[in-house]
Amino acid sequence: MGEQSMLKGVFVAVLAAALLVTGLGILVYVNIARDRLLPTPTSRPTAPPPPTLTRVPSPVPMPTATPEPLAAVVGRVREYSPGALIIVLTPLEGSVEQVIVPENTVVLRSTGERASLREIVPGAQIRAEGALDALGRMVAERVTIDVMTIPTTPTAAPVRSPTPPQATPIVRRAWYGEYFGNQALEGPPAFTREDQTIDFTWGQGGPSGLPNDHFSVRWRGRWPFAQGVYRFNTYSDDGVRLWVDDKLVIDRWVDQAATLASVELPMTAGDHDVRVEYYEAADQAQIRVWWEEAEHFTGWHGEYFGNPDLTGMPGLERSDPEIVFDWGRGSPAPNIPVDGFSARWTRALELPRGAYRLQVRADDGVRVWIDDRLFIDEWHDSKPKTYLSHVWFTGEAHEVRVEYYEAAGDANIRLWWEKVETFKGWRGEYYDNPELGGPPVFLRDDESIDFNWEHGSPQVGFPVDNFSVRWRKTVNLPEGLYRFWAEADDGVRLYVGSQRLIDHWVDSPAERKEGIIRLPAGDHTIAIEYYERGDLASIRVGWERIEGVTATPSPTVTSSPTATSTPEPTATLSGVPATATATQTLQPSHTPSPTHTSTSTEMPQPPTDTPAPSDIPTVTHTVEPSDTPAPTDTPAPPSETATPAPGITAAPEPG
Repeated sequence: MGEQSMLKGVFVAVLAAALLVTGLGILVYVNIARDRLLPTPTSRPTAPPPPTLTRVPSPVPMPTATPEPLAAVVGRVREYSPGALIIVLTPLEGSVEQVIVPENTVVLRSTGERASLREIVPGAQIRAEGALDALGRMVAERVTIDVMTIPTTPTAAPVRSPTPPQATPIVRRAWYGEYFGNQALEGPPAFTREDQTIDFTWGQGGPSGLPNDHFSVRWRGRWPFAQGVYRFNTYSDDGVRLWVDDKLVIDRWVDQAATLASVELPMTAGDHDVRVEYYEAADQAQIRVWWEEAEHFTGWHGEYFGNPDLTGMPGLERSDPEIVFDWGRGSPAPNIPVDGFSARWTRALELPRGAYRLQVRADDGVRVWIDDRLFIDEWHDSKPKTYLSHVWFTGEAHEVRVEYYEAAGDANIRLWWEKVETFKGWRGEYYDNPELGGPPVFLRDDESIDFNWEHGSPQVGFPVDNFSVRWRKTVNLPEGLYRFWAEADDGVRLYVGSQRLIDHWVDSPAERKEGIIRLPAGDHTIAIEYYERGDLASIRVGWERIEGVTATPSPTVTSSPTATSTPEPTATLSGVPATATATQTLQPSHTPSPTHTSTSTEMPQPPTDTPAPSDIPTVTHTVEPSDTPAPTDTPAPPSETATPAPGITAAPEPG
């Protein structure tokens, strides 16, 4: 036991000594470390005097710190638009291809002036300096633009007075095409190429490398011409402009469906520069340009296509003296299919001044334009059918265009016109304005004035609103008292001879207006003026003769609304033809039935106690349309029965 106790004591003593040595070692180490660290803070006294502070520089930057040099790249701008964050380069010095340009980037010109990011355009050469990010892109602090490399940007041409572009190459017998990824021919082109012809139908697409919509193209070429008169043509969807020797000759810079435009120009022998500009807005895209000597087409210039859509190059062009064809189940030429073909005829047509009836018979679809106004629009499959329209020719040359397509089966078309020399019914003059101003768009022979166009118009190609019409007709009437009436939406005026009997020249829904006048036997000219402002359009006109103005009514007649007068036997219509004149109307051939009578209650007759003719308007007096003589407080009802005219019956409108 004693030996164990002694060993235990020795162990404890050794352990205590070890701990003591360890603690002393730690103290020594701490003191040595403190001594080494103390010199740095001792250079900054706790309360330094003011003179010491003026000698010590700012403690923030380290005197020995060297800023990291900026990376630099020189390259040509491949892609960039104002407002974008990244410039895509083709590097000339260095390997960076993408430069990020924050808003605080300093932009300079190579001449030293400050610039803006908007001056950076594709094709320009720049030097960019900045740090590289983890993806190898440069975050630019400064960009310098080499002003000698900035490409000249053509100024966007005004719509009506475009300015010819500068420094554009011109090739001979071909087209140098510049294709732009925008609708306004702005900036440098996306690409250029040489085109042998301008004849493209892109449909819903566009040229390879451009968007399907909102693109534009400029073509320039130098072409040889023999001396003569040439017809230049464009057919485009949408806008197109054409210059010959920098003179604008066709200007259709508008959104439009595929439309033909033509102009004839005298050309001198030699080379001439021709420029075409085109833009596509949306949907279908198509452009075709061509010309030919006008003298080569003495009649109709016919173009025949191997498709029903008048697209592409025609398979056949020729002069047709007239449009009268019956191909049956054949075709116009061996290279044109027997079904599914189309044709277009154009010419300048000069006819004597006057009204014309235009007719076309076709199997299948047909359209006719005169001076770019559509007169016949029957673009559908159909068996042989005749279509009618009317036109007024001024005596000058008018551009006429006829389009036709054949679907299947028989194929035929015939076009003809005839001058309207006489009018069996009403001579109707139709104006495309509500003031009856200028020359009429067309004249036609209207059997009657009884039209309800509703929201439509009198003829294809004519406006549905804001139009006017004047009708005139001479009729032979027996002596008597007449009631004229008109019902119109909107304004209407009615004249008998030189007297205005109805004057309702205001916008209004259809309502009946009347006027009474005494007429001597003989010919009388009736004139109707009408205008349509908007919404519904309708007009009806008629009249009736009021018989027995001198008849004496029975003294037992009262003012009771249910009482009817007993006419004198001599004032009653009978089967004797001589007294059957109360039904004379606009239609001379109409003979009223002698046995059909009706009591007129619309307008009271003058009382028999004052039958002075001076109370009734005549053709020699000024007539107030609404005045009806009523000299007594209780006018007597009519003293005779009158047979009103059946009115104007509707006739199918031609065309």
